Amino acid sequence: MNFDQHIKVNYEALSENEQEMIYYIRNHRQEVIKLSIVELGNLLLSSKSSVLRLAKKLGFRGFSDMKYSIEESLLQSTIAPTDLVASLKKEIDQTFQYAEQTNFQPLLDKIKQANQLHLYATGFTQNNYTKDFSNDLFLSGRPNFLISGETNFEMISHTLTAEDLVIVTSLGGDTPAIKNTIRNLEMNKVSICSITSFGKSFLSEAADFQLYYEITDLPSPVVGGGSSMVGLNIILAILARKYREFVLFDE
Repeated sequence: MNFDQHIKVNYEALSENEQEMIYYIRNHRQEVIKLSIVELGNLLLSSKSSVLRLAKKLGFRGFSDMKYSIEESLLQSTIAPTDLVASLKKEIDQTFQYAEQTNFQPLLDKIKQANQLHLYATGFTQNNYTKDFSNDLFLSGRPNFLISGETNFEMISHTLTAEDLVIVTSLGGDTPAIKNTIRNLEMNKVSICSITSFGKSFLSEAADFQLYYEITDLPSPVVGGGSSMVGLNIILAILARKYREFVLFDE
């Protein structure tokens, strides 16, 4: 994950003071990369140990690791608002960058071992990408069930056990209509994998496995605009190919 992705995933777990520290760091990156941990602590009216604790809460090994990530973020080229192709490339590149730093093995093991594998998508675009993912799994010899509709999802949740796995693809991970269903799955100790855009959410907090993807805003001359979810397609394709590698070469 890059620096901003680390923040999106872990921001809600930070204290109010740590969130203030992040606000300053994000807006003074060029200055921060030139400072020692003691100097940054003094600048933030804090201490060396507080800065180190912040870095670790964000998922970095230490201050140097966080500073390197900040420096890398400065090297990324600024995209003009009208350069939508460059925006698409950045979205794809950042999703791949995240995938390269993610350990997929526990999830691959669960996909292989699960008695039943159910897939559920919370929206139209998510469903289209999840259909392709479902087909890729079939071609790798992994039977699965693509659930259609909130009512069906709720009904099926009562029949699943700890031997099963449910993969839920979502944009924000806070769809109100499926919250009771997710709670049913939790009570039945059913393993859940959430695949959402970066950031903490109800779904990612409830899940045993979490995958994330980048989204970007898209302007539109007709409506107020929307979000590009190409990152979801990419992370699902990566997961499908990693599973195929797993069953073909790693066992």
